[in-house]
Parts: sequence; C-alpha cells; structure tokens
Amino acid sequence: MITTKKIALVTSLAVLLLQPLASQANPQHDRMRNCNKTAKEKALKGEPRKAFMKTCLSGKTTTTAPLAAAKPNKK
Repeated sequence: MITTKKIALVTSLAVLLLQPLASQANPQHDRMRNCNKTAKEKALKGEPRKAFMKTCLSGKTTTTAPLAAAKPNKK
C-alpha cells in the first residue's frame, strides 16, 4: 500500500517541479497586463475600452481608442 510518506514526497516533488512553470509569464499575459494598465490610465469604459483592448491585444499600437467605435451612429 502507498504510505503517507510516499504521498507527501510525490506531492512535494510535483509542487517543486511545477512551480517554475507557473511563475513564468508568457508574452500574451504581459500584453494583457500592459493593455489593461493603459486602458485604466486613460479611464476607458464601455465600447471605447473594448475597441482599445481589441487593437492593443492584436499588437497594433494606438494612443487613443478609435472614434468610430467610441461613438456609434444611431438612426
């Protein structure tokens, strides 16, 4: 039978081996963090924020949200 010591050892090894993998941020996470920070600094909300995030996350650089997305025409 599996003893408690063996279970503890296997669990400890798994945590030690997987910890470095979890702490490494990938480029997509960095981009998301930066885009969120910029949108917050610009106080974007609603559609302007959505348009900005779409542009920012796609890798296209922009200083402001597109005006067409910010103010849709209602007829």
